[in-house]
Amino acid sequence: MKIKYFSINFGKLLLCSMVFVFGAFVGSAVTAISGLHQPPMPKGVDSSFAFLLLSLGSPLMALVLALIARGLAGRLLARALTISFFTWVTYTLNTAVESLAFTDTTIEGALSTTISFLFPSIFIGFAVALLFPSVDNYESMIVLVKSFFGRRTTAAWAWRIAVALLVFVPIYIFFGSLVAPITGQYFQENMYGLRQPGQYEMLFVLMVRSVLFLLACLPIIVMWRRSKWSLIFRLGSALFVLVGLLFMLGAYYMPLSIRIPHTLEILADSFAYAGVIVLLLLHDSLHFD
Repeated sequence: MKIKYFSINFGKLLLCSMVFVFGAFVGSAVTAISGLHQPPMPKGVDSSFAFLLLSLGSPLMALVLALIARGLAGRLLARALTISFFTWVTYTLNTAVESLAFTDTTIEGALSTTISFLFPSIFIGFAVALLFPSVDNYESMIVLVKSFFGRRTTAAWAWRIAVALLVFVPIYIFFGSLVAPITGQYFQENMYGLRQPGQYEMLFVLMVRSVLFLLACLPIIVMWRRSKWSLIFRLGSALFVLVGLLFMLGAYYMPLSIRIPHTLEILADSFAYAGVIVLLLLHDSLHFD
């Protein structure tokens, strides 16, 4: 029975990954028709091989999204849109914003990528929501939102949301400072298309990313119907995979001296952020109201 259950779910994950890859083809076609130019590949990178790595990593993306989908209440459309939005923001929009500061990517290139990957994000979001349903999928989104925000006063929510909007900034700065002595030289010497942004530029980008992460994670937190510790693990895993791991696995042209420390940094960022944001918005023992 366990083998059959594993086989069925593995097949579902492969189907979701194929839907994502198909969506990537659709997105590329749309951006080509629109006249937007894709950002150039880093020197020495083969585009076909890069797309192969993207395809091979898509089942891992489907897995972490499926783990989240299982714990979401709400109807199919709300769950699908929530997962799609989370995927697009964390995997694409966040990366586009970061690339403008830390790489030579142009605004047109970032816009092209953002539009192109909107389609695979929507495709995989709907596939995961449909194939990995929750046990509680009857309540409307309006009911879920009212129930969630009705648990506290306006003042109680005000300081929590204010902190949540900016909490990624100190988390990133702390863990980034730990790996900077190892990876900093590559940014300072503009190697592999990397660059070192100014202090104020970096702070602005971090604030934008912090807001984006909250926008992506908040619907999941509102709709969550399992334990908060389960959410911390699943949300942290999803952030780690979508924000960093898939990109680091595909950055085969970079030395391990960049990829390994940066991967560990993103792992720490992801779980620290997930833990803070979930406890901040779900935990009932923070009495600063």
